[in-house]
Amino acid sequence: MRREYSLRRRLVAAMSLTFLLGLGGAMIYYYFEAYAVGDHLEERTLQSQARELIGSLTMADDGQVLISLPSNLAPLYSGEESTSFYTVYDKAGRAVARSPNLNVDLPLIDAPSSGDFGDLLFVNASPGRVAALSVLTTGDHTLIVGRSKPDEDALAFSLIEEGLEGFFIVLVPFVLLSLLIIWLITEWSLRPVARASDQARAIGPGNAAARIETDWLPTEIHPLADAANGAVERLAKAYAMERRLTADAAHELRTPLAVLNLRLQQAKNKGVVDWPTLEREAAVLNKLVNQLLDLARKENAENDPEEARTSLINLSRIVREAAASVLPLAEELNRTIEIEGPDNARMRGNPEDLRDMMRNLIENALFHGRGRVRISIGTVATPSHGFVIEVEDEGTARLGDELFTRFRKGNPASSGTGLGLAIVRQVTRNHGGDAAFVPTAPNTRIRVYLPTSHRER
Repeated sequence: MRREYSLRRRLVAAMSLTFLLGLGGAMIYYYFEAYAVGDHLEERTLQSQARELIGSLTMADDGQVLISLPSNLAPLYSGEESTSFYTVYDKAGRAVARSPNLNVDLPLIDAPSSGDFGDLLFVNASPGRVAALSVLTTGDHTLIVGRSKPDEDALAFSLIEEGLEGFFIVLVPFVLLSLLIIWLITEWSLRPVARASDQARAIGPGNAAARIETDWLPTEIHPLADAANGAVERLAKAYAMERRLTADAAHELRTPLAVLNLRLQQAKNKGVVDWPTLEREAAVLNKLVNQLLDLARKENAENDPEEARTSLINLSRIVREAAASVLPLAEELNRTIEIEGPDNARMRGNPEDLRDMMRNLIENALFHGRGRVRISIGTVATPSHGFVIEVEDEGTARLGDELFTRFRKGNPASSGTGLGLAIVRQVTRNHGGDAAFVPTAPNTRIRVYLPTSHRER
């Protein structure tokens, strides 16, 4: 069962998850920052207390330290519920003043000689754990100020609550707006893909030239569109070849079928069957059908990897085997075949197709040429390393390269099918090479180029 899913929904889910993870990370960061801010606020509060106390501190004539706090600050340092404390030490380290709410003096903490505030420290005192810092005052006295340390989690959460007042009122519509924007962005991003789908849907037998436009597609979709266009191109080519083959076959088979039908009608009317003539006509028809099927298979090999499979072969051996297969025909026509070339010519190719190619070349020279048939195998270094096969006879070609077109014959009255040289050219092109006539008057010469290796399709 095919599993269906929406790419747009996946993108929305991925982007939403990323957004929520970022939001969660920001909340975690804010939580830990609350602890750091709590310590910083504690330090700033104690520094503020120390400045107020220093401003209220006076020295009596007898050296006694007096602190006269304003009425609005006095409650901070008195009473059981108060959380702020102070102790003043003289140069000798004796406590000379303390806040009314202290039963035991705050521990002496060394103060910087520069007059700056000391670092925030946490000390144990009678009220419990206290955040304290020190500073030098008049007469080299040391002022220790402290504040009961609230619970760290409580302080952090109180800061978070203060900072998040009204946050959720803004957060909910912000999240909804973000999800809407994500949905619209994905729709906008996938719009070219939808347009490409519409273009692909429009491709068909009646619109075989249409292709998917890639100019406006995202870069990531280009390979898929190019592959789809390539597949459509191959299908269109195969479809065109099939139509051309069907049309050619219908046209070319009409005449031999009509002739065969006429022979049968004559035999019926006369009561005498001319078997040699019927066998000859049937042989022509059989050869035409076989060559049509063979040409169709070789044309299909351009686009079918299974048909185009190659192996390492000896081209010289293929040529000699093809020549040997037509030797009885050459002897019947009183013709000679000569082969020149190395004993070993290694290349990658399809042995059956190359054997068919050589047999068609030699048969073409025997049927439509004259005199000696000379076959040579050579090498060529440019444009890439490969082999050149030349088949030459003593006849004269009247049409040249036009004879490689299917059903085109040099002599319309000949018994040939006009497919032999079309098969030759198709095989060479399947192997990455080509075939052509070489103007070498007065003789006829066909040259075939085959690279030693070619890209398999």
